[in-house]
Amino acid sequence: MERFGPYVVLEELASGGMGRVLLARSPGGRTVAVKTLLTESEDDRRRFAREVRIAQRVRGVYTASVVEADVEASVPWMATEYVPAPSLRDLVERCGVLGPDALSWLAAGIAEALLSIREAGLVHRDVKPSNVLLPLDGPRVIDFGISQAHDVTQTRAALGTVLYASPEQARGEPTTPASDVFSLGVTLFHLAVGRAPYRDGGADGALAQLVRTAAGELDVSGLPAELEPLVLPCLELDAARRPGAADVLARCQGVLAARPEARGGEDWLPPAWTEAIERHRRYRVRAVRDAAERVARKTGAGAPRTDRLTRRLAGRGSPPARRWRVPLLGAGAVAAAGVVGTAVWALGPWNGGTPTSVGVPDGPVSILPVEAVSPGVCRADSPPGRSWTADDRQTCVVTKDDGGMTVRRFEDVRAETTPDSGGAWSVRISLRASDRAAFSRLTGGVAGRGEPHDQLAFVLRDSSRLLVSVRVLEQLDGPGVTIAIAMKENEARFLAQALGARPS
Repeated sequence: MERFGPYVVLEELASGGMGRVLLARSPGGRTVAVKTLLTESEDDRRRFAREVRIAQRVRGVYTASVVEADVEASVPWMATEYVPAPSLRDLVERCGVLGPDALSWLAAGIAEALLSIREAGLVHRDVKPSNVLLPLDGPRVIDFGISQAHDVTQTRAALGTVLYASPEQARGEPTTPASDVFSLGVTLFHLAVGRAPYRDGGADGALAQLVRTAAGELDVSGLPAELEPLVLPCLELDAARRPGAADVLARCQGVLAARPEARGGEDWLPPAWTEAIERHRRYRVRAVRDAAERVARKTGAGAPRTDRLTRRLAGRGSPPARRWRVPLLGAGAVAAAGVVGTAVWALGPWNGGTPTSVGVPDGPVSILPVEAVSPGVCRADSPPGRSWTADDRQTCVVTKDDGGMTVRRFEDVRAETTPDSGGAWSVRISLRASDRAAFSRLTGGVAGRGEPHDQLAFVLRDSSRLLVSVRVLEQLDGPGVTIAIAMKENEARFLAQALGARPS
């Protein structure tokens, strides 16, 4: 049983080269997100300690607060408020853009968060859609990893987020709270128009975009006229001419005051957004409960107590934000009786842990022939309804507009491992009799056609999720198939859950 201070780890939410983010629970039942550092580098430990100190200084309704931390531990860690909500990036990609009223409500919350950050004497330096989570009671600005105090004399933009950086940040000049306001303006423009305010939506490579951002070469076409007074002043190239966060908040007050009865996102956001937020909440509540039950079974602690978070959110899913790709491996390595394992190679992506057993997906699973695969996110001009970006944002899959099939439930879905698998896990699906002929025709139509036309994508159309893409080596005629192999247990359990597995 893994533990950080008093917090028992329930499951992994995300991981990278420097550390992990874990879902954990206190002895009193409070659910938190624990960020840990994995490197042994003293420089990295100092940077992590600095991040903790900075995050502890920020207090506000619209930020995720630090609960506890220990930077001197053998593995340094920081526990923060757990916010079971999708990011703005996920929401705009899945649900479309926002109208003026919804954007004003959202802008007011983010501006208030920036005021809290400024009052702590800080500049966030990485305000962007993926760093703003949106529960229905209002946005939460997260991730203070590259925040700086006002007196820092020089900063540099991270190339991965240069689309949202201010011109002065891209030029390596000092950043101020006005830099965060520029990033807020880019974020709001993206939410209103569906792209960044640059030519081609900033689809150029990072270095080319860095030059464009530093020069302030904006393209603000497509912004609704009623949003120009809110968004365009934030995008002033001269930092001295930009409004402050308090000015942005004041500018939103007129819209908010016109609807005194409106409260949270249920009143301000479009139905597609509120439904996606609700789905995410339901999924994460279930995941927290199931993870706690697994830990309780392992430790013999009995049924876990239901904390305030679970009680408050019960009845309200989409998956955690992060996914990753695994190496291409032949499924024959885990072939079992009745499984046509040698016919499919897994191409990814997958995510963190949930339980397994037979059940029905949250929405119909479409299995679609792949037309094209490209690196990075799908472009704004990618075919609508046929373009699917992996959550790690490393791959865009475009599917064909015909020739697929939809499965409303599987006969069986299970994550499994075998004694001779060396600890590797796989995911096996069994089709109902009514779907087997169509699946056989579909696999026969793509098998042996050469990459990428020999691939099938499993997607949830309702939430625009790419669950997994597989390469088909031969036509499949049996009822069962292993579609993913050589995974960690939590990866396999998540994919099985996404395909319809549920707790027994």
